[in-house]
Amino acid sequence: MVLSQTLRSGLLFLASSLPFLYILQAIVRVQTGAWDLLGPEPGKVIVHFTGSWGFNFLLLTLTVSPAAHYLKQPWLVSHRRTLGLFAFFYVTLHGLSYLAFILEWHWADLGRETIERPYLLLGMLAWLLLIPLAVTSTRGWQRRLKRNWKRLHYLIYPIVLVTSVHYLLQIRSDWSEPVLYTLISVALLLARGWRLKR
Repeated sequence: MVLSQTLRSGLLFLASSLPFLYILQAIVRVQTGAWDLLGPEPGKVIVHFTGSWGFNFLLLTLTVSPAAHYLKQPWLVSHRRTLGLFAFFYVTLHGLSYLAFILEWHWADLGRETIERPYLLLGMLAWLLLIPLAVTSTRGWQRRLKRNWKRLHYLIYPIVLVTSVHYLLQIRSDWSEPVLYTLISVALLLARGWRLKR
């Protein structure tokens, strides 16, 4: 049983790392002039890619409890921490990618960009709210905080809402993907809210 749990954890870690490995090798290939994988605006592609995977892992983290309940597979809950940490990892990469490829590390432009583009402020807020969840994800912190640990980790709900609005405010022409993400987010939040109320 321990081996089975270890194997599942290893496979989940490997699968969760695949998007990072993909974008990393695409960036490395840029050094040889192979921009074909990232298109004419590779910086924007990298920012969008890391942001989408950050959102994917947020939604997967939110899905774990309902899935464990309805599928009657309680072992799924033991992998929620890994998914949450990967959400933080990809959201952090998303922010760093924006600083590196869009702002080109011009920190002075960050304040102006944040004022002109409110979605940046929401993105930063979501990332800041994720920090305490990532820091307190260990069993040690769970023992220290006791009941407050669960209350603190309810922050995942406003984080998902803020992230949805962050994405919606970036719509230029194609509404399909941001709206789909928002509908999934709302459905998951309603499902979790209904379970909590019960």
